[in-house]
Amino acid sequence: MVVRVMVSGLLPYDSGKTWLGASLVRLLLSYGVRVGVYKPVAGHNAWSQYPTVVESLRRGVLVGEDVVKYISIVSDIDVELVNPIDMLLAPPDPLNYLSTSIYRYLDDLENQFKQIVLARVSSCLNRSTQHFIFRDNIEGVAQPLREELEMLSAKLRAIEGNLRDFIQRLRNSYIEDELMRCLERIEIGREVTIVESFNNAIAPFRKMLDGIDILIVVAPGAIAIYRDIEDVVKTVDELVGRYGERGFEAIHLLSRVKPSTTQYIRPRTGIDVRDESIEQLAKYVLSNR
Repeated sequence: MVVRVMVSGLLPYDSGKTWLGASLVRLLLSYGVRVGVYKPVAGHNAWSQYPTVVESLRRGVLVGEDVVKYISIVSDIDVELVNPIDMLLAPPDPLNYLSTSIYRYLDDLENQFKQIVLARVSSCLNRSTQHFIFRDNIEGVAQPLREELEMLSAKLRAIEGNLRDFIQRLRNSYIEDELMRCLERIEIGREVTIVESFNNAIAPFRKMLDGIDILIVVAPGAIAIYRDIEDVVKTVDELVGRYGERGFEAIHLLSRVKPSTTQYIRPRTGIDVRDESIEQLAKYVLSNR
């Protein structure tokens, strides 16, 4: 029986999901545990995470910083299987707003949909991968970065995509079914699977909640652990019914349901530095086997 651990973030950015997930994976592997990694949906920024543009060019497949981190730890990772959906964001050119409203620039920076310039969708069922370019967004990027993105698009043979259709496709229930089947493939021969959520969502998609054993909500310096997943699922469904998609944000669960336990996470210079709090978490995970 595989233990599924969901790692979610309290904040939209910089909660520390990958830092915690990678630390836990590395430690479990050192114990001889067979660990799988899954990040169904990923997003990264072409400006603040520019090395991912270079890495994607080198690999010939769109890949983000978090997945590259896991690849460096787990040797047998198949990028398209471990991360079926990836989106590359790029900030709009601030100079374009000087003649209109620089305040609108700040508003647009908060809107991810206005920044998605490239995307990848990989199918683990037929082993196919498609890359998309969203022309309206990419044309609004500052020229030096836009030239790099055009070069990457050509390398990936990205096809012209409609962003609204793409987002609607991601919300389709058949996508959830396929992503669950990808997870099942990853878990073959594994004892523990670490699943990383997207931004501040409790899970990357609703169906995933039904099959997890442990939920870890990460914030800078501390984590909240939920073991009663049935209560989590019930509460999240109520929140979504009341608030719509916003009800899926981790903060609403924390405000309603007391975690099974909490603990601090120590600051470290690297994931290979010993940390008693990660060791304690690893023991907690293994006690659920």
